[in-house]
Amino acid sequence: MGRCAVSTQKQKRPFALRALAAFAGTLAVLFVLLLAAYALPGERVRQNVYDSARTIQSEGLYPEYFGFKLFQMDNYTDTLMLFEAASADELPPLQAMMTNTAYNVDNFETLADDLAWYIEKDWSTGAQRTDAPALEPFSYARYWHGYLLWLRPLLLVTSYTGVRIVQYIALFALLAVVLVRLRRRCGLRAAVWFAVSQLAVSVWFVPHQVQYFTCFFIAYAGCAWVLARPRRSDVLCLGLLVLGTATAFCDLLVTPILTLGLPLACWLLEPQQRLRGGVPQCALAVGGSLCWGTGYALCWASKWVLAGAVTGQNVLTDALHQAEVRTTADTWHGMELTWRNIFAFLYDTLKSRHLFCPALVVLAALIALFILSIRSKAALIRALPLALTACMTPAWFVLLRTHSIQHGWFTWRALGLTLFAGLAFLYYACDLRAARRRLKKGSI
Repeated sequence: MGRCAVSTQKQKRPFALRALAAFAGTLAVLFVLLLAAYALPGERVRQNVYDSARTIQSEGLYPEYFGFKLFQMDNYTDTLMLFEAASADELPPLQAMMTNTAYNVDNFETLADDLAWYIEKDWSTGAQRTDAPALEPFSYARYWHGYLLWLRPLLLVTSYTGVRIVQYIALFALLAVVLVRLRRRCGLRAAVWFAVSQLAVSVWFVPHQVQYFTCFFIAYAGCAWVLARPRRSDVLCLGLLVLGTATAFCDLLVTPILTLGLPLACWLLEPQQRLRGGVPQCALAVGGSLCWGTGYALCWASKWVLAGAVTGQNVLTDALHQAEVRTTADTWHGMELTWRNIFAFLYDTLKSRHLFCPALVVLAALIALFILSIRSKAALIRALPLALTACMTPAWFVLLRTHSIQHGWFTWRALGLTLFAGLAFLYYACDLRAARRRLKKGSI
């Protein structure tokens, strides 16, 4: 009787308390691990950072593969990460962790050279550069910079090239786990949709950059957790809250929506959830998104408060200003990013290439084909949660339109979620044979 009472009491624990405990526990674990990474000795790290700077100097800050803008890398941001790894022991661990110091000069194009100079000037032997400009420290305190959890320990034993190799092994091993579990729990089609969606967003380039790697790794880990065994809806929501917290802790606003949408889509594709589809599952998707967003927002805000308290800087004001810049109108190539200007730009671009009318015709044809091929009203309603999930990336782009446009050469990879969930939605909601039947019936 005692055990039954304890079990019942645990089951009746309010969800809000469980969510608070999940958030606090996740943040506490990540905080301690990051503090430990900052406490690691720096001399060996700086030696490998110096070798890393040489690699970036040879590649350039923004190398483009196959001459394609969407295959552009971002060595610039990774160089900032390396700077933080190298300077982490300038201050006591907690203060350094809250300050997040990097260095630069006015010309950002010299950042890799600046990193090499930062290391050289501290060595008692070796070549001493006297022609480099003075390096100015700056604080990047509005982010947690949780990627240092693995970057700094790895830099104890290897350079940037080795970090990339480890990331390739880790990401593709986890991707294999996700594909195998999708095949077992959701069927071969789901695994194929996932593989196609990730290949379409050039996943093979993702581990090449620390900043690209983070969200994909967290998202794949979330998918593997969801697919490990059946998860109740409340457990799923708690898991999404944890994923949102981890994303805000480790990411630099690259493709965070993946860590919400991909695990949620995997859960919705499980047979027991497919049978329950429809409006209730849409409500659950919204609830799970709110849990993810709560973890994401609270984790980020906690850094602003803690960093301000420890460093004395007005981190909150800077963070709110940056949030406003990324969500409201700014400029891109001299154009103010208002919605009016964005639509005018799209119209002028298509019209100048004589593609506006063809694009309208294709769009109308696709809409008509979709309507004609709907299996049934019941099938459409049952598949709506997948459609809602597919729309998460466009909604994210709208919310952060300035950031999404200005950094479109990497934010576009979030469309892997739209493709994965969208393919699943179309399969369950539509059937081309239904379109043929309706067309034949109409012709008769």
